[in-house]
Amino acid sequence: MKKTAIVLLVTFALLLTFAGPATFASHSEPAAPTHVSQERTECNEDLSGQTVTFYAFGDLSGPFAFITQPLVAGLEDAAAYFNEQEGGVCGAAIEIELGDTGGSQDRAQEFWDEFSNLDPQPEVMFMFGSADAELLRDQIAEDQIPVLLAAGSELALYGETGDEPAWTFAIIPLYTDQLGNFCDYIAENWDSFDIEGDPVIGHLSWEGAFGRSSDTEETRAYCAERGIGYAGAEYFLPTTSDVSTQLDVLIDEGANIIYTTSLASGPANVAAAIAGAELQDEVLMAGTNWALDTSVIGLAQRDADGITGTMPYLWWDELDNRGIQVISNQWAVNHFIPAGDDEEAQRNALAIRNIAYLLSFPVIDAYIELMTQAINEVGYDNLDGQAIYSILNGGFDYNAMDGVLRFRYDENTRAITNGRIGQIQFLEVEGGVQPTVAPLNDFLDLPDLRVGGEDTVE
Repeated sequence: MKKTAIVLLVTFALLLTFAGPATFASHSEPAAPTHVSQERTECNEDLSGQTVTFYAFGDLSGPFAFITQPLVAGLEDAAAYFNEQEGGVCGAAIEIELGDTGGSQDRAQEFWDEFSNLDPQPEVMFMFGSADAELLRDQIAEDQIPVLLAAGSELALYGETGDEPAWTFAIIPLYTDQLGNFCDYIAENWDSFDIEGDPVIGHLSWEGAFGRSSDTEETRAYCAERGIGYAGAEYFLPTTSDVSTQLDVLIDEGANIIYTTSLASGPANVAAAIAGAELQDEVLMAGTNWALDTSVIGLAQRDADGITGTMPYLWWDELDNRGIQVISNQWAVNHFIPAGDDEEAQRNALAIRNIAYLLSFPVIDAYIELMTQAINEVGYDNLDGQAIYSILNGGFDYNAMDGVLRFRYDENTRAITNGRIGQIQFLEVEGGVQPTVAPLNDFLDLPDLRVGGEDTVE
């Protein structure tokens, strides 16, 4: 990889106003490392000259826009990259078709009806939100179109009893399993945080299916068995900016860990409330994987320092990984704005460099592998959702983008099952500070805390 790309990665965060104006090297011809992933299945058919369409829909303009807008850029950039580097799917060019629900479940239903009634039907679709996946759970199965989901809702994936695996497959771990993973780490490492008293979790999250998904009877019992107390849960609307009142309730109940199941502005507002109460040294802020993101850093700035949670993928700064090199260079080629140009354009470019853009590449990588295996199994003319589902349900184990994200599903598994603990940190560098998301341990299998899961406490 050329030095220009390395300079981009080391200095990107200086544009977030933590230091003076950053100077970036030219990126006119950044490196484009050869894609390295788990060995791709070889196609038995040549589909050159044809196209395949990857359908996706979700909230692109409402409360989730901070995360999902970069997803649009990532999916389109990933499709272009794989079309050029690998010929798409067996020679067929990948096209991206997106639908914006604006956060409306009525619109989610409309997009499902529209896409599922196409002729031919999509072989697989991609959805963004827990609430939409819960709404459409039964219809997805009835229409026999498997869905890749960028969320970790237990109800969407396993049903109310935890033993009804859906046609939906999450690209991140269950939010319950993420909290169990966090409690495992806290039980062994609480002293390292230098916070007075035994650990006690209070949940401060968005109202709705996503926000309520972490705090369950199963997670409370699991964390309690590890010596972690429970201070209750408070919820707020995504439009709420001041959450100090809810924070006060949890602090009064003894919370010294505030865990949030929210994203972008949600964690930023929680961090601001903790800072406003001058509790940074007395309270650990934590959350699901979405709380460890550049969107939160950009909104909360230094208040985001120390946010801790599960990180089930490699991060932008792990430059020894070839997949990260590819993703970083594609962002640089397509979105980087040099210093001295329009500052708003620079901020917009950096906002794209988040979790969603990062995950877009392994999603398209896995899509290509799924389609290829299904085409080899049934033939392109017979390709349908059932063929894709059979591969996912029968045992799909794939290290996308050289291990940036590991997909592992089978007849009982509908979510990513491994991860590690990460933390937002601000590193001192020449001229200022550089924020990053740093891993605190290695990848481990997460506990299974769905209803009836094998790691639940009786």
